[in-house]
Amino acid sequence: MECFEYFDKFKTEEFKKIFAEYYLSEGITLSEDTKVFDEIENSSKKWGTKCVVCKEQNKIVGFIMFRIVKLHDEKKFFKYNFGYIEELYVVERERNKHIATKLMEQFEEYLRQNKVETVVLTAEEKVYDFYIKKGFNENNSISCANGLKCFTKKI
Repeated sequence: MECFEYFDKFKTEEFKKIFAEYYLSEGITLSEDTKVFDEIENSSKKWGTKCVVCKEQNKIVGFIMFRIVKLHDEKKFFKYNFGYIEELYVVERERNKHIATKLMEQFEEYLRQNKVETVVLTAEEKVYDFYIKKGFNENNSISCANGLKCFTKKI
């Protein structure tokens, strides 16, 4: 298994295939003319979204998309940066091989290199246990626009 950081070929057939599989696992079907890959590419440029992929026999079997969120007040007196996991997915046939763990490790190393100490994510109930095992705690003090529970972790 190989993991590559800073994958940015969001419009390749290879990435489109795994992303469509990920969406389908969430009950969403992507049409051929979808603009989602333009949106991902724009997010990468505008917000600094990064992507790490894992490949098995030259095929993407998992990915993590993330960014560093930079918050500050109007006077820039207070500043707070945190890592935000936008998406984490491993194809079903490759699960239980620690791929998600390796993707998380690369993400956390990226944050350490950028002097970021906190990770924030939202999650559906079916993956709560995974994140709790990885050291995340539910954080009710953060309100999430998508209505999912928010989890945080200090690294």
